[in-house]
Amino acid sequence: MTDPQRRRFLIGLTVGGAATVAGPIALWRWTGGHGHRFASGPAPDLQLLPPDARFVQPLRLPGGEGLLAEVDLRMPLRLIAQATTQALFPGAPTTLWSYAGASAGRALFNPILHARRGDTVEVELDNRLAEATTIHWHGLAVDEANDGSGLHPVAPGARRRYRYRVDNRAGLYWYHAHPHGRTGVQLQRGLAGLMLVEDDEERALKQRLGMRWGERDLPLMIADKQVGPDNAIVYKDGADDWIGNRVLVNWTPEPYLDVIPAWYRFRLINVANARMLRPCFLHGDRVLPMQLIGTDGGLLERAWPVDDLFLAPAQRADVLVDFGALAPGERVRLRSLEYVAMENEDESGAFAPDPMGDHPGAAAMGEPLDLMELRVIECATERRPPARLPPLEAIAQLPPMPDTRDWPVRALRLRMDEEGRWFINDWNFHLSGHEPAFSVRRGSREVWEIRNSMTSMPHPMHLHGFQFRVLSRSISPPDIRGRQVAAGGLGPQDLGWNDTVVVWPGEIVRLAVDFAQNFAGTQRYMLHCHNLEHEDMGMMLSFAVTD
Repeated sequence: MTDPQRRRFLIGLTVGGAATVAGPIALWRWTGGHGHRFASGPAPDLQLLPPDARFVQPLRLPGGEGLLAEVDLRMPLRLIAQATTQALFPGAPTTLWSYAGASAGRALFNPILHARRGDTVEVELDNRLAEATTIHWHGLAVDEANDGSGLHPVAPGARRRYRYRVDNRAGLYWYHAHPHGRTGVQLQRGLAGLMLVEDDEERALKQRLGMRWGERDLPLMIADKQVGPDNAIVYKDGADDWIGNRVLVNWTPEPYLDVIPAWYRFRLINVANARMLRPCFLHGDRVLPMQLIGTDGGLLERAWPVDDLFLAPAQRADVLVDFGALAPGERVRLRSLEYVAMENEDESGAFAPDPMGDHPGAAAMGEPLDLMELRVIECATERRPPARLPPLEAIAQLPPMPDTRDWPVRALRLRMDEEGRWFINDWNFHLSGHEPAFSVRRGSREVWEIRNSMTSMPHPMHLHGFQFRVLSRSISPPDIRGRQVAAGGLGPQDLGWNDTVVVWPGEIVRLAVDFAQNFAGTQRYMLHCHNLEHEDMGMMLSFAVTD
């Protein structure tokens, strides 16, 4: 059963405002000729701050130890799932569930893992939590035993070794807990980290751009948490659409980043439980355009200019932003713009109490939300980065969109029943269980046609084990239609390889899925909504790939 406080507010079906598609430690970190300064001292109460006095915490950057410590996966790694305390907010420390480890005497918490395409990686999970957990390798093409889904939970006190070959293109991937029925609480409490894969195309682009990782090439890992007055992360079991009152970027609340007047590359990733974001970079009331160069599955063939984009839970976007025309002292906000949330669930009966009662101080879904501030400073060296980017018309090679006229079509409908339970067709994991809903032959190819009910909400649908190409969108809301740059209603984010796709209420999205893989025997995978509360409430099915 779903939470009795499920949203049942009929919100208009029109989405407006289509975008133009075209714990603090005092130290200095040297970053290619300019310093990112980490200040120390307590932050004032956010509720009492005027807008111009916010963003007082320096953004946590990839480093040598602690949260976001970097680890090369050429050597085996042991990670311990355990509760730790971290100085995330001023005042009392926060209990955070994390993947903890050690490397060369360095303490690691949710480290950034580095691998290259073709590497064989080996990671052991030691579960010291009081409940089962896993490590799901989100977006990677691995076999069932290494996928880390809830089909293979790691019991309290048990260990599991994940060993697999990285066959994916370069890109930003991530790893997180995925136990059935407990994914939402475990991610909200902290069990998630980043994984960066490299290949020859990525190395060539890095050389052309001249932006060093950790300096002008940075991850922005965005999440919201519901935080109580004692700095504890709050979660209500059985809740729906868990959203928070504090935004963390790279585990940093109210963060700022010093930038020089130059181009930057940001690897955006939404690791929130349920909150959809619409990020853009604002200088005053003027948008700084982004160049979108990559999505979930790596680089696009060319850069696409965009003013903003939709970033659902689990999605990634690789963007370039130019601060070159700004003078030292000027500031830019990374903001999630307002959008119509389209939470149109009305099948489960009369109006319920306001679900925001579970999230005091949180912005409602679709409301604008400032994520971080970027402060322009002087370049500390005489040698300035180039003012212009190299041509970005051919940055990667992708196979042409497949001709799917002879491919079988598998119809999948997203819906909610009269009791407020989410379904994919007639499958709800709590009712259907672990048995595969269907099987596909290894090496076969299918078109998956995902249709979302009008009386629904946006669902970010994630496929395990395989990436896909988006073939078309139809009956899309106006703000999605307004982003079309290719036939079939496709926007820039649809033009590469993806593992998560948003299907809006009333929309039909068609995907091309190739089930070729190098594994033998029956392999089971999941398709589910990456709104984690929906997943935990059973909006998930398993399917089998067979010989």
